[in-house]
Amino acid sequence: HNHHLLCFYRPTYFPAENLTEYKWPPDDTGEYYMLQEQVSEYLGVTSFKRKYPDLERRDLSHKEKLYLREQNVITETQCTLGLTALRSDEVIDLMIKEYPAKHAEYSVILQEKERQRITKEYSQQNPQRVEASKVPEYIKKAAKKAAEFNSNFNRERMEERRAYFDLQTHIIQVPQGRYKVLPPEKTKTGPYPVALIPGQFQEYYKSYSPNELRYLPLNTALFEPPLDPELPALDSDGDSDDGEEGKGEDGKKNKGSSDSSSGNTSDGDSQDGGVQAKGKNKDRAGTQSKDATPRPIQHKSVPGYKPKVIPNAICGICQKGKEANKKGKPEALIHCSQCQNSGHPSCLDMSAELVVLIKTYPWQCMECKTCTVCEQPHHEEEMMFCDKCDRGFHTFCVGMDSIPLGCWVCDCCNKDSSSPKKKTPSKTPKKSK
Repeated sequence: HNHHLLCFYRPTYFPAENLTEYKWPPDDTGEYYMLQEQVSEYLGVTSFKRKYPDLERRDLSHKEKLYLREQNVITETQCTLGLTALRSDEVIDLMIKEYPAKHAEYSVILQEKERQRITKEYSQQNPQRVEASKVPEYIKKAAKKAAEFNSNFNRERMEERRAYFDLQTHIIQVPQGRYKVLPPEKTKTGPYPVALIPGQFQEYYKSYSPNELRYLPLNTALFEPPLDPELPALDSDGDSDDGEEGKGEDGKKNKGSSDSSSGNTSDGDSQDGGVQAKGKNKDRAGTQSKDATPRPIQHKSVPGYKPKVIPNAICGICQKGKEANKKGKPEALIHCSQCQNSGHPSCLDMSAELVVLIKTYPWQCMECKTCTVCEQPHHEEEMMFCDKCDRGFHTFCVGMDSIPLGCWVCDCCNKDSSSPKKKTPSKTPKKSK
C-alpha cells in the first residue's frame, strides 16, 4: 500500500510582543517603521501587498538588515531574504480602522514595554543615601526654600504680574479688589436674560427718552451726533499764558506751522497741523483744572486787548524771525493766544486787513482753533472759518448743512444781517481744520 502524506496549512499564531517597531536611521533624522512580513503574519493576511497596495513601502538596505539582526529582530536566514519596511503610523491607522481587536492587543504590549523602560531607568539611578540624623535638617531646608519661592511668587504677582491673559478663556484676569465690583443683586440675571431667537421674550431692554430717540437712526435721525464730553475751557486772557510758557518751551521746537482761514497753505503743513492739534487738545485738557470757567464768546473786538508778545519768535513755516520772511523782507509775526506758535502773515497768506482784525481779539492758530459757539475743538471736518476775522465755527452750530463754497462771513463781522450768510463765491472752497 502506498501511503500518501497529506499536509494541511494552518496559519501560525504570531504574538503581539513579536511585532517590532524600529527607527531608521537610528539618529534624530530617522522615522519609525515595521516589517511587512511581521505585520502580515500578525494580522493573518497572506497577500498583504496585493490587499493594501496604497501603503508606502520600501526595501530594506543591507545596513538596515544588519542593524535589525543586532537588535534580534530578524534571524540570520531572514537577512538573506528580501524584506519590506512599512511606515508604522500607516500600519497603526490600518489596524485602528480594520483590525481594532489586534490594535487593542498591540496597545497593551506597548504600554507594558513603556512601563518596563521607565522601571529600568529608575533602577539604574543611584538613590541618594541620607543619614537618619540629618533628615530633620533637610526637611527644614526644603520648607525654607518653599517659603522663599512662595514669597517671591506672591511679590511678582503684586508687582510684575498685575494681570495676565488666559489663553483658554480669552479673559484678562486681574487681582480682586483692583476694580469696583457691583453687588451680586445688581448683576443677578433672571430666567429670561436674552432672546435666543427673534421674537423671543427677554427681560432686559433699555428704555430711551424721547430726546435720546432723536439721535438714533430708527428711520432717520432727527438730531446731529452729540458732541464729545465737554472739555474744560481755556482762559482767553493773554496773561494766563505766561504761567504755561515754561510747559510749552519743550514742545515749541517741534511745533508745526500755524495756519489761517484762507486754507492756501501746503497740504503737508495742514496735515501736520491737524495731527498735532489732536495731541495738543488732549494735553491742554489734562493740564486744566476742573474749576476752569468757560471762556466768553468773543463776538466783537475785545476793548483794550493787546496781542501776545514773544521775543525772538520764529515762523513755523519759513523758520525765520521778524527780520525776514520767506521773501526776504522784514515782517512782524503774529502769535497764537493759546500756544507758542508764531508765523508771518505772508507765510500764512493773510491780508493786511485780516492781520489788523485778529490783533483785536485772542486769535488761535489752526492747532488750537475752537468753535466760537460751543468752544469745542472736535468735529474738525465740520469746522469753517470766517474770511474777515478767522474765527472758527462748526457748521451745525450756525445752522448750516455743509461748508459753503467761496467766501463766508460770520455773524460777528456781518453787520447787515443777524445770521451768517453766504456771499458770491470768489475764493476756493474752505478747508476744514
